[in-house]
Amino acid sequence: MTEEKWPYNLPIWRRSFRLASPDGKVTAEIANAVEVSMSNPTIGTLILSTGQAIENCNPSFVWSGDSRYLAIPLYSRSRLLGVGKQRLVIIDIAEHKAWRSEKLAYYIQPETFCEGRLTLTIEPARKAKTVTYEVPGILDTFEKIDFPGNRSK
Repeated sequence: MTEEKWPYNLPIWRRSFRLASPDGKVTAEIANAVEVSMSNPTIGTLILSTGQAIENCNPSFVWSGDSRYLAIPLYSRSRLLGVGKQRLVIIDIAEHKAWRSEKLAYYIQPETFCEGRLTLTIEPARKAKTVTYEVPGILDTFEKIDFPGNRSK
């Protein structure tokens, strides 16, 4: 099998992705992702081994080094245009909570998540730009979303 050429070899074009948390207790997976539209990155349903699921995610996600958080791109939807810009969702596995950012860009790609610093590439296949967030501090500016298994809202 040959490796895809750039930009199709970027994580945002994956057809599936499975990643265990660093402590090995929780697994996140998107299987059977499909293209958003012809020659564009993919979309699928994130399923956690804890039973929660979130639809319309991109199979490019990262765990925080302490296994508490998972960061994943989420496609927004428009009744007129279909799939739109992406938001960043951060899931707090320990508290069973999730937050989403405002719409950031058409495509975002989480890169690293160490010592509370989450690094993303905005528009990785176009004019790539790196952005870093401090977590959990940035969550105060995100919208809390309904997450299956929430203990409190």
